[in-house]
Amino acid sequence: MNSRDRVLAALNLEQPDRIPFADDIPRSVRELLMGNKDFTDIEFARKIGMDALDLQPHPYYAPNFCQKKVVDGHEYMIGGLIKEEKDLKLVKLPDPKDESFYDPVKIFVDCHGKEDFATFVYMSWGVEGVLNSMGIEAFSFALFDKPRLIESLLEIYIEWNCIVMEKLNTVGIDFISTYNNMAYNTGPMFSPQTFREIFLPKMKEVANTCKLPWVFHGDGNLMPLMDDLVSLGMNGLHPIEPKAMDLKKMKDTYGDKICLWGNVDMNTLSLGTPEEVEAEVQACIEAAGKGGGYILGSSNCITDYCKPENVWAMAKAIRKYGVYNA
Repeated sequence: MNSRDRVLAALNLEQPDRIPFADDIPRSVRELLMGNKDFTDIEFARKIGMDALDLQPHPYYAPNFCQKKVVDGHEYMIGGLIKEEKDLKLVKLPDPKDESFYDPVKIFVDCHGKEDFATFVYMSWGVEGVLNSMGIEAFSFALFDKPRLIESLLEIYIEWNCIVMEKLNTVGIDFISTYNNMAYNTGPMFSPQTFREIFLPKMKEVANTCKLPWVFHGDGNLMPLMDDLVSLGMNGLHPIEPKAMDLKKMKDTYGDKICLWGNVDMNTLSLGTPEEVEAEVQACIEAAGKGGGYILGSSNCITDYCKPENVWAMAKAIRKYGVYNA
């Protein structure tokens, strides 16, 4: 079984020969892990044992419209720009009908599609764009004062994503991962009722347009929304943060409906020891690996503050403990 077969089997809730390994690892972090810049993405994936490759730097992730600042080389969003109806003119998304917009993914598929790896693209289907472009405070007030503003902004994102998704269906990638961060560790940023009334119907439009397997990415505690999220028809959920959601509970409750992808703790990867990382990989496999339908990775993405020796320890432990017995 090759890497592509392995990932697609897990997304289809089947048991592959071993647990797949996939993660979001930016090129700059790959260079830190490799200790040099002279390697291809294929060479990196083979060395670390990843089963999936994503297109970087994520050209089909819908932009956010907010103020930003850079601290120590890291960019932070500090305030949404969309406060009034008149601000909607600031929302300028790439032309989704421009064929050249899809050149990056076509090149990516040409270079990587013939390899054994599963290929995927990151998107953002609207929730994150609205929250980041308005800011949580302005969004919260608008729920009562200006609901039409939220609906108008969301509609812009949804229409754009539907057009992009129709094209991505045809270019030869294997699956989609869509960022929809909308929860704190304590729970969602808004009520389940708000999600059902505002976001869920519009997100279904994009989900229905998607003809590929797809994964919902959402940080924090999504438990109050899980039944609604599953109704979207997603194939998987990522990253199942350890401090917010329990991987074993998720496997027991939703493991027959969705593939689980995660959830080695970022704190362990950045502050722990290789031995602690290995133990956590074992615990994740014990909690979610049985019967398949599980992809192992970090509880968010691999960043430059993760200790390289810990990332390599995670990769080694997956190979050591992730084999299914015949």
